[in-house]
Amino acid sequence: MNAAVKRLSTVDSEDTFGPGFLCFPPAGATVLSLRGFAKGAAGIEMWGVEYPGHGERLAEPRAASFASLAEGIARETIDRFGAERFSRITLIGFSMGAFAAFEVAQRIRGRGLPGPAALVVVGACAPQSRVPGRFAKADATDAGRLLDQNALAPVAGYGASPELREYALDLLLGDLLLTDSYAGPAQLRLACPIVAIRGEDDPVFAADGDTLRAWGAWTSGRFTDAVVPGGHLGMLAPDRAPDLRELIHRSTFDAEPVR
Repeated sequence: MNAAVKRLSTVDSEDTFGPGFLCFPPAGATVLSLRGFAKGAAGIEMWGVEYPGHGERLAEPRAASFASLAEGIARETIDRFGAERFSRITLIGFSMGAFAAFEVAQRIRGRGLPGPAALVVVGACAPQSRVPGRFAKADATDAGRLLDQNALAPVAGYGASPELREYALDLLLGDLLLTDSYAGPAQLRLACPIVAIRGEDDPVFAADGDTLRAWGAWTSGRFTDAVVPGGHLGMLAPDRAPDLRELIHRSTFDAEPVR
């Protein structure tokens, strides 16, 4: 069985104790979609989550529920890093990955362990603002429209062939249905900073930006929301990576920009 947590950075040693990012892909994507964001992040250890039934874990059964997905990742995350090291890692979730990252943070906190250094959610409304059943009747046509609308195919390399596009559509449709089954979080607030980011042209927030700011209810710590140029997944593009890393550090740690 392949591990859920994959290394993305090229630092010389895994034994460093500096800041780290653990990134959660959007629906329909694998860790390959995160490599552009990880590229050039000197001095930062970066990891990505591979969901079961995706990428290198394609042979495994997909998660039966959102709860089982988050529980499996939370368990492996603590086994991989340990509680103390995990407390120095920022979780970054893109779209569906925002809910997965949030659920993992809640589950680890629920075990009485320290939470992450920060939680960054990109292109996702707050969980209490979700519309239940939105994708309950989604089919391949709906998945194809979302794949093109959100510009995921070129970011993840899915535009290279019809076969890869079919693979992406299958993953996306499965993830849409999985997300639709998400019952919402336990009533457990985090203590770490939360940063919520959306693209100014993101159709998810076309009618209501308050659903982004509603993430602030889930932390007793600092909350920051930001609107950046681009669409739903624009921040995953390689040329946007330095801007996203700088925004994260500025919003969470008041640190110097990391290039």
